[in-house]
Amino acid sequence: MSINRPRLNFAQAIDAYLHYAPRLPQVQDDAVPEKTDYIDNLLSVADQFDLIVFDAFGVLNSGPTAIPGAVKTVATLQDMGKKIAVVTNDASSSAEAILARHRKRGFDFDNSNLISSQQFVAPLMAEHPEIARWGAMAPVHWPFHILPGQVEPLGADRDLYDRVGGFLLIDSENWSDEQQNMLQDSLAANPRPILVGNPDICAPMGDFLSVESGYFAHLAADACGVMPKCVGKPYHHVFEEVLRRHPGVDRQRVLMVGDTVHTDVLGGLASGIKTLLVHQGGFLDGQDIEGVFARSGLRPHFCARAIGHGISDDVAEPACCA
Repeated sequence: MSINRPRLNFAQAIDAYLHYAPRLPQVQDDAVPEKTDYIDNLLSVADQFDLIVFDAFGVLNSGPTAIPGAVKTVATLQDMGKKIAVVTNDASSSAEAILARHRKRGFDFDNSNLISSQQFVAPLMAEHPEIARWGAMAPVHWPFHILPGQVEPLGADRDLYDRVGGFLLIDSENWSDEQQNMLQDSLAANPRPILVGNPDICAPMGDFLSVESGYFAHLAADACGVMPKCVGKPYHHVFEEVLRRHPGVDRQRVLMVGDTVHTDVLGGLASGIKTLLVHQGGFLDGQDIEGVFARSGLRPHFCARAIGHGISDDVAEPACCA
């Protein structure tokens, strides 16, 4: 993800999530816990779980920087023999690039740990064999060759919006109001499928919330009535893949850890797994968390300031010998 993208404040973001909640996966009332247990950090409940599923932005890192205590916490879980999965809606990057950034922050992850919404875009496209040409919300350097058919980045050419058979909303970097208006006008004149590789409305980028592809997909749906098809949290694809990779793990021993109610917590609850919400450096940092729970009708099983709150990532220097 790039920081070169539009921004939202918290009030705008939470209002958008609440407004579009009817379009998101629905959760049975009995799947929502009656109360949330507030805990010190993830390690205080780690013995209850065999598989820990992490969101990345707002949980492991905020922007390019690891959240304090996160590296040590994940390493401790790995030393305990816990299974680790990282699920991300960052469809803008390859798995190799995402893993490289995590390793640079100090995390020891490999391909077996990572599940990205990007990997579900091509299968979603395959549900539309009648479409040979797609227009994509993505920068020109995005690896379009990994997708089937002909995929072209949407830019300033208004005619291209009318020529393609469907739209892929993958990465909102540099997406402008003018492009959004051309997308909506084209769809209003000729409705076609909208597939979304990153259904997030926003993402924490350090000191601001970036506007993501999901936000623009909802605006398009408002304007022209074409409902988007989405992959990534909170939708079922990523959670099914997590469970498929770990067939021997009891669902009751799986914990989803995230920083947003309407993606991480919602997706976990809808999949029948326990949830932990964290807020330091994430979407809810400094906000009235119980107020958000009340407004959304959703709440996690656990809540902590951060997965590694009170845990230092520092490695002690060895004592010098005379």
